[in-house]
Amino acid sequence: MVDRAYLRRALLRTGGVVAAVGLAGCTGDPTDGTDDRDEGGETETATDTASDSDDQFGSTDATGQVTLLSSGDSPDIAVEPSVTVADEFVTSDSPALLRVDVDNPTDDPVTIGEYRAVVFQYVASSDQRYTLLPHSDRSTDGVPERTRPTYPTADGAACWRLTEPIAVTAEYGTVEVPAGGTLTAFVGLYPDATAETCLPAGTYRFKTTYTTAPLEQTSDGTATDESPSAEWGFSLDVESL
Repeated sequence: MVDRAYLRRALLRTGGVVAAVGLAGCTGDPTDGTDDRDEGGETETATDTASDSDDQFGSTDATGQVTLLSSGDSPDIAVEPSVTVADEFVTSDSPALLRVDVDNPTDDPVTIGEYRAVVFQYVASSDQRYTLLPHSDRSTDGVPERTRPTYPTADGAACWRLTEPIAVTAEYGTVEVPAGGTLTAFVGLYPDATAETCLPAGTYRFKTTYTTAPLEQTSDGTATDESPSAEWGFSLDVESL
């Protein structure tokens, strides 16, 4: 994997959950007039889960369950994103985890950005109640190792609600996906610090924008209109147990 972080770098802090702010077109916009329900034109998919009840992340104290309801059709660009539920249960060991894959089916390497948002790292739901945070590195040479990062969360078993802002550097980076290769990362589902419960139940929509080379840059670090781009996302159902 080749990450080229460039242009301005600054540490941003805001109240509540922080998405990848300052990165045009990279995260869901809670003011775009959409709600958390499925949007038209999406393809309904069967729930794709791979519970890890027997591995190091497994536990029997599940307090919530996350189901993939639907995802959009492959965007009309060189790469093909997809998402699966890697760990559907919320436990004291781990929040629910998703695996995001971005395939490059072409015969040439493809450069895409923003390098975090394309695998839904730091991407918030459309209503900002949940944020997806990294639980692995980004990898283009195999499945990355899952980790258990220490984010500021509420005390109590299986309560993964954030209690402090998450700092995110304001940079626009790119990653090159090799010909025939796949960019992969794991992300965990974290409720906003202002949530009334540890696991707000309901249906939540996540979306991001994929921009492929040539990545013409403006002075503020965003891609110009000349860069091929497309939006893609998915919907999750969160249930308290």
